[in-house]
Amino acid sequence: MTTASLLEIDDLAVGYPGRSAAALDGVTLHVRAGEQVGVTGRTGAGKSTLALSAAGFLPRVVRAKLGGRVTIDGIDAATAAPAALLGIVGIVFATPANQLSASKLTVREELAFGLENLGVARADMDEQIDATLVRLGIAHLGEREPFALSGGEQQRVAIASIVAMGTRILVLDEPTAQLDPAGTIAVAELLAELSRGGSAVLCVEHDPNVLGRMDRCLVLDAARTVALDRPGTALAAAESAVELRAPTLVRLALAAGLDPAGAFDEPALAAALLARRAPTTAATASVDPDPPASPSWAPVRDRDPVHVAIEDLVHRYPTGIDAVRGISLTIEPGESVAILGENGSGKTTLVKHLNGLLRPAAGRVLLDGDPTDRRSVADLAGSVGFVFQNPDEQLFERSVEREVGFGPRNLGFPASTVAASVAGGLAAVGLTDQRATNPYDLDLSRRKLVALAGILAMDPAVLVLDEPTTGQDADGIAMVGAVVEAYRAAGRSVVAITHDMEFAARFGRIVIMRSGVVVADGPPREVFSPAHRELLASTGLTPPPAARIAALAGLEEVPLDVPDLLAALDRR
Repeated sequence: MTTASLLEIDDLAVGYPGRSAAALDGVTLHVRAGEQVGVTGRTGAGKSTLALSAAGFLPRVVRAKLGGRVTIDGIDAATAAPAALLGIVGIVFATPANQLSASKLTVREELAFGLENLGVARADMDEQIDATLVRLGIAHLGEREPFALSGGEQQRVAIASIVAMGTRILVLDEPTAQLDPAGTIAVAELLAELSRGGSAVLCVEHDPNVLGRMDRCLVLDAARTVALDRPGTALAAAESAVELRAPTLVRLALAAGLDPAGAFDEPALAAALLARRAPTTAATASVDPDPPASPSWAPVRDRDPVHVAIEDLVHRYPTGIDAVRGISLTIEPGESVAILGENGSGKTTLVKHLNGLLRPAAGRVLLDGDPTDRRSVADLAGSVGFVFQNPDEQLFERSVEREVGFGPRNLGFPASTVAASVAGGLAAVGLTDQRATNPYDLDLSRRKLVALAGILAMDPAVLVLDEPTTGQDADGIAMVGAVVEAYRAAGRSVVAITHDMEFAARFGRIVIMRSGVVVADGPPREVFSPAHRELLASTGLTPPPAARIAALAGLEEVPLDVPDLLAALDRR
């Protein structure tokens, strides 16, 4: 590895117009050629601001007041002409809609767009596009229309569009947030490959499957640096310094008395846990299953529960693709169901039939015996609430309070009930103090919580969540989990699409899809058992970390969280 720093961030301070608190305050980070640095921290810590600064977007593209200095391959980012950075640094955003051009008819054309702007010869362009499509595992999508793809597939295309340009510095902001576990690992391996080729990689992430593969990890909290070290060491230090919950593998390493620097070596961690002598069931608070959550949701009105029946459902898109192929499921009141599967397996297509956003090509969906295709989307909204994967497709009001109150007002709730619904929804997601804020002044993770609060305020019998934990920190995931449990306890049903295996393990039932059909359906301990290892792998999924470590340790039990695993180890 060379020692030259391609990206130098020195004493960086960033302030945005109209905000009193600094977005970044005195952050210093140098990223060498051939090095990968991960960036993580709580929501609002300044991670995305750091990414924008590193890509040269501040203050040229995004208005901000800067202090300190950002140097990109020897060029002062604050004074450089835009063309000076072209081809040197590229950025991948968390939301593919912010990345894709929306002007290209195929994925190949989308990748060609950046190369054309770099003046790459046509003879070389096709070769670079083909190579990038193969590296990202999306060669089969080359002739597809980008916005006809699933969210995860779009994200791979967005990453590919930057990778194809061959920039020396690659900045990524939550690049795997919408990817299945196999896709996440593939991106992590690609970043490692790029760094071995001499690129400098700066990657903002929450996913430990990515962070654990970085050379170093920068942890931010309240705009300042908390830790900068090897990933396991930095994450353990942040948990101690600012109570930022460390990933499961790091907490297991701490419980076993290991150096957290080796936490992401799963076979070694399993061996160390087996070899330890003292029981760990009385371990410290770092192994508690969940961080503290905000007050959970409670219904503001009485309503009858709703039974959902999906019968031989088929959905065929105008392109001729059968995204759902003969699925039959029932969802009982008070049941929580997590739907898992690789990107493009038909998960979102399936759940969009529950509230009438899509209509069956064959089969039917019944709510208490009433077919949904006989009712309008507006009518179904009172029974089935849908929180989209991308909140920007859902939000439109000028304040958080008006946004959350729109649904119950539109459903004709009395004014007093609307007020109680809004208060309850905001409290459940920890946004009571953001009532007057414009939703688009919030970051992506908080916009997702606003969208969730808006659906909670409508008090539907069935709550459908599409990737609710995307971009959320540990506190955000805990709040969403508390809502799911409160909803289920109130006799409502919850259906969630997720690629977060630890979050899925909290549900009472897991349904796995592959190529438009259901291939597994059962409780988490059954679905994540070693007997289903090959099935999970064939669908791009992996068991939660605790279950993986248990399997490596040779345990017959299938623990789903840290205390569960430690107790199982003590019983062996």
